[in-house]
Order: sequence, then structure tokens, then C-alpha cells
Amino acid sequence: MTIGPDIKGLLDELEARQAAVEAAATDTAPYSENRRYRRSRVVWEARLKMSLQDVTLRSRITEVKGVVRDVSANGARVDLFGELDLEADLEMILPSIATFPCKAVWAKGQQVGLQFKDSPDQVYQAISRVFTGFK
Repeated sequence: MTIGPDIKGLLDELEARQAAVEAAATDTAPYSENRRYRRSRVVWEARLKMSLQDVTLRSRITEVKGVVRDVSANGARVDLFGELDLEADLEMILPSIATFPCKAVWAKGQQVGLQFKDSPDQVYQAISRVFTGFK
């Protein structure tokens, strides 16, 4: 079947538009860091202690193991090896470093973003004692 030049041009234009829409949907805008404190990449063992209260006001404490992938004076990104209740009171325990009260601010799959409740100065002091590259 022969397609006339007008229809061929319209089909080509339609394909080009569709390709542009698909490219725009998968393309991400240039990433810009919008943080107060610089993140440092690390691989640290961590335990997240969850304190939960049920309707009878009985407390239940559980722990989830994980690996800290990056840390700043304000928070951390952690890969988890279990389920985390995002509403629980949390403490991140970094063996040989410190324990930080924190809250979950995002979760995606087995990763969670934590925000420390201690001041950035307190976190910085605790981490910089053992991690000389922390700024």
C-alpha cells in the first residue's frame, strides 16, 4: 500500500510527538540538592528501635536491623532488613558511635529517610568523633 506524502508527513509528526512525550515522561529534570547539611556516603550497621503503644497504652519495643547508606547532621538514609512502623517513636542505634532519637520522613521499598530529633550540632559532635570525613 502506498501512503501519500501528506499522510506520511502526519504519521511521522505523530510518531515524533509520541516519542517526545515518552522521553519527557522518563526524563527527569536536573537534580539539585536542596539540603542544609552535606550528606556523607557511609556503610554503617544500624538498628532502629521502635516504641509502639497500642490502644491499651501498653508499650511494645521492637528492633529492625539496617545499613546506613548516607548521613548528614540532620538525618540519614537507611536500607532496612525488616518492616518499620512509620508512626512509631524511633531511635537509630549506631554501634560504637551513638544513639539518635529520630522520625521517619519518607519510605520507599526497603529504604527509609530519617530526620534526627537532636540538634545538628549534637549529631555532628557525636559522628565527627569517629568519622573524620564528616562535615
